[in-house]
Amino acid sequence: MSEDGYDKRMFTYHPASQQVLLLFFAYQVKNTYDSYVWNDGIIFILHHILSGVTAWGAMYPGCAHFYALFFMGISEVSTAVLCLLANFDDEFGVIGLGDAFPMTKVALGGVFAVAFVICRTVLWPICTYHFLRDSKNALKSTSPMAQSRKKWIRLFMFCSVGLSILQVIWLGQIVWTIKEEVEKMM
Repeated sequence: MSEDGYDKRMFTYHPASQQVLLLFFAYQVKNTYDSYVWNDGIIFILHHILSGVTAWGAMYPGCAHFYALFFMGISEVSTAVLCLLANFDDEFGVIGLGDAFPMTKVALGGVFAVAFVICRTVLWPICTYHFLRDSKNALKSTSPMAQSRKKWIRLFMFCSVGLSILQVIWLGQIVWTIKEEVEKMM
């Protein structure tokens, strides 16, 4: 992707992105509540709050809709599978469901791991690179559109780097969980 055109990627309104952002924002509000109620820890609560604030900023005043389709849409495919997989957890899901349908649990775990690796460890760094490059160009711009969104762009950049670090941490947790699950099956 060329550096030219950063302004279109950063400042063009896309109705589908606006819809994805609204759904993503609502989901983050729900997840913040769930993380508090189920005592998921401060990292998850902060993740949901920062993700929700980022979605809000992308909607109002409106910015980076081009990237919202990936970061708040496509990359969340693994989250959808994880929500299904969570039902098989005896502590937080349906007790005994994993024992009743062990192959379904394994299949969902495999689909989740593959989706996470594709979306969050292969595609994520590529999209982050282009997003950060476009953001830096937008911060240098003297256009009124860029000037009025500089604080949001800086926040987006901060969140992008922080969320990228979380992807690496979560990948490590996934690898550890896979190792434990395989050992149980042996």
